[in-house]
Amino acid sequence: MKLPRENDEGKVEYKLILSGVTPERLQELASQMKYRLEEGNGEAFYVIGVSNDGEVIGLNKNEVEESISTLNKIASLINAKIVYSREVEVKKGKYVVELLVRRYRDNLPIEVNVAVMGHVNAGKSTITGALVLGRLDDGNGSLRTAIARHLHEILSGRTSSITLRLIGFDENGKIVNWQLKDPLDEAEITIRSTKVVRLIDLGGHERYLRTTLKGLLGYEVNYVMLVVGADDGLSTMGKEHLALASVLKFPVFVVITKVDKFPEERVKSIINDIKSILKIPGINRLALEVEDEDDVINSILAIKTKRVVPIFKVSNVTGKGLDLLMNFLNLLPPEAKLIKDKEPPLVYIDEIYNVAGVGTVVLGSVIRGKIAINESLLIGPNKFGEFKEVKVKSIQVNRVFVDSVLPGNIATFAIQGADKESLRKGMVMIKGMPKVVKKFKAKVFILHHPTTIREGYVATLHSYTIRQAVRFEKIQNKILRTGDTSEVILSFLYRPEYVEKGQIFVFREGRTRGVGIVLEPIG
Repeated sequence: MKLPRENDEGKVEYKLILSGVTPERLQELASQMKYRLEEGNGEAFYVIGVSNDGEVIGLNKNEVEESISTLNKIASLINAKIVYSREVEVKKGKYVVELLVRRYRDNLPIEVNVAVMGHVNAGKSTITGALVLGRLDDGNGSLRTAIARHLHEILSGRTSSITLRLIGFDENGKIVNWQLKDPLDEAEITIRSTKVVRLIDLGGHERYLRTTLKGLLGYEVNYVMLVVGADDGLSTMGKEHLALASVLKFPVFVVITKVDKFPEERVKSIINDIKSILKIPGINRLALEVEDEDDVINSILAIKTKRVVPIFKVSNVTGKGLDLLMNFLNLLPPEAKLIKDKEPPLVYIDEIYNVAGVGTVVLGSVIRGKIAINESLLIGPNKFGEFKEVKVKSIQVNRVFVDSVLPGNIATFAIQGADKESLRKGMVMIKGMPKVVKKFKAKVFILHHPTTIREGYVATLHSYTIRQAVRFEKIQNKILRTGDTSEVILSFLYRPEYVEKGQIFVFREGRTRGVGIVLEPIG
């Protein structure tokens, strides 16, 4: 057996054996682990019993115990801990051990954002409830009801809004929600966790597509969990969600629910449908069915390539497969985001509140840079393309006050200098001299259009929290049909916006769907 050769960069480290390590060598190994943790944004994956070139050799039981004991000492030197380990016998009496090392929480726990997508009635809210609340469903929607945000969602059984729920994992990889009086208490979950997975439950019905796109593009999503019900299978909307997530290059995993109600042949047929969609040019991904703990580890190592789509089979009524899915979520690697020196902060605003005794509060996703309390920023643009200077009075993440936030955080900012009425969704908080645009050059790809797109065509654009109608002023190829790619010039219809080169967007109108990338802001 042979693994890929160890890479000097990244979060994975091979060690043949850790035996008889001197204090000086211990410090060197601690520095090495710190580097691996930084590469993995707080998590590192160690494989013991393997040489640097990937040859699987294995250790006896005593060597394994000594190596793990040494690794624990190394971790303790840099405020980290082993949170998961798995031992595999590779030949008689010889073992390889896989371990996940996680740094202790200093200010905030490690965060991973997972968008939960899928067709209406696929079981998105129910699987979210099972994971967050730690109990099984009664088969009549009790879990869905427990986490719904609005009365009409309880009555209709459909999620129409974006619902954010946290799953917290402690230093031993156990879910902390289940130990709390209120398993939905975001502040308590955050305080007690070393890692949190934020499930962003999005509406599945086509009429709520704009809300789904807002959640997918506006919340710094790291992964997409596509939920497929075994009753309806991979519906048209489910196929569209899978294609959209793939084209936008999100790592994707699939959860097939309600497997207790249908024979294995039915589930196998759904998996074959998923595999067929994944083979389509432009998606070009491979499926990996998760049956046991070995498959979970293989999924974790493969999903970041964005070529492999793990498939889980679960029942929210009997609990089948939920343990594998929970372990997978605990091991999901966070997004590694390097904070460059003097990189200007950028936050896209999603919600605006007026809080008694506090004043104006905005919720947004930190796209880049670091933002601290008492920092001065610009917020805008308004309909005239102007920005206002505001001061950040306080910051909360998951209802916990913090001194600063980094890229990937979804945070609320209490600001001074702007009132609620002057703000809107889609604005940004930024530093420097931001340039806003009414027009920009882009490259677009048409996912679906029933007829032909010509110059003058109008669609709704979604990018981060921006949602505004745009007109196709110029089309390099003059006309566009399904599957076509072209450079275009787009203009916002109502007001200028802040967009940057390389920014991804989605546009829609009726049954039309397309994706694009900003090539050049024009002005």
